Amino acid sequence: MIKLLAETKGSFQLHDLAHKGQRIHARRPSVVDNSHFIQDRIGRDQVRIIAELKPEATDADFVGYMKESDGDMQLAIDAFLAEFGKEAVDAPEGKKKRSTKSKNPNPTPEADA
Repeated sequence: MIKLLAETKGSFQLHDLAHKGQRIHARRPSVVDNSHFIQDRIGRDQVRIIAELKPEATDADFVGYMKESDGDMQLAIDAFLAEFGKEAVDAPEGKKKRSTKSKNPNPTPEADA
């Protein structure tokens, strides 16, 4: 099951009673399993996905990062994603590093020296 860091687009919370009773809290991002309910709420423009997470991420982990960040939500999110973000380990296959070679087909003699 794909895990997501998600938040509501308003001051309301959502309960997915059909899927382990998971909840997206009203005033903070939450770690949830991707489900039909979550996808439906995304389609209704009630939920914003912040990131896809590693399978071992939990909401309790995110709460710990929030406590350590002393109220700085962006710091909590950045630190959490550094450890549990899917992109932290899994680099997309389609993206390649840029070449450091010169694209000039006729290099100057100084470059060869």
